[in-house]
Amino acid sequence: MCGSRSSSSSPSLSGIFGQGILSGRIKSKKALFLIRLVFFFLLFYTLWYFLSPVYNQILAPVSVQILKLSEIGGKHITNSMQVEEKYIFVHHVASEKYPERAVRVRTNVVHFDMVLLFALIWAVPHINWKKRMKIFLLGFAIIFVLHLFKIFVFVKREYALHIKVGGVPYWSPTQKKAYYYLGDFILLVVNQIFPILLWSLLYVKYWWGKRLKLGIRAG
Repeated sequence: MCGSRSSSSSPSLSGIFGQGILSGRIKSKKALFLIRLVFFFLLFYTLWYFLSPVYNQILAPVSVQILKLSEIGGKHITNSMQVEEKYIFVHHVASEKYPERAVRVRTNVVHFDMVLLFALIWAVPHINWKKRMKIFLLGFAIIFVLHLFKIFVFVKREYALHIKVGGVPYWSPTQKKAYYYLGDFILLVVNQIFPILLWSLLYVKYWWGKRLKLGIRAG
């Protein structure tokens, strides 16, 4: 009887010790992740601060072509884009409320989110560098498309709010409201949530595999 009791209790003790070790490892990985996150956030913020004008030079010519394509068969508003440091100026036809003929886009609102995304990608420890680079490049491609979309929405929103062609508003009241609320949604929600959401989706396969391995070891 005694022998059977001691043998039944030993697996539970080993299980407790195993869970304690596993819990300690998870805590240490979380601490390492946070340290790396702070480091890479500061690193990419510094790089972004100095390289954002170069990135704007890439965004501007692509964005202006997208805007012009959207005006085919309609009202021709957009003329050109000009980059000045951390601003993109969209030159357009004359309007009473816009005598300077330019919409100014603050690019820190457009692409500062890439700093957090890149920091999150590089903060995850113990990943093969080739796999990390694939995730990084994929994330960059996706967020570049998002930045083009943001510029499109912000410019169209300003057109809707302020520009009239021949005394006629650029958009109908319904379209005007749609672009206005879409711009607010990007500013208040997308800029904050999208980097974390994209990072989670990019790493879902990696995390799922890790969870399976941890589950097998704990069992």
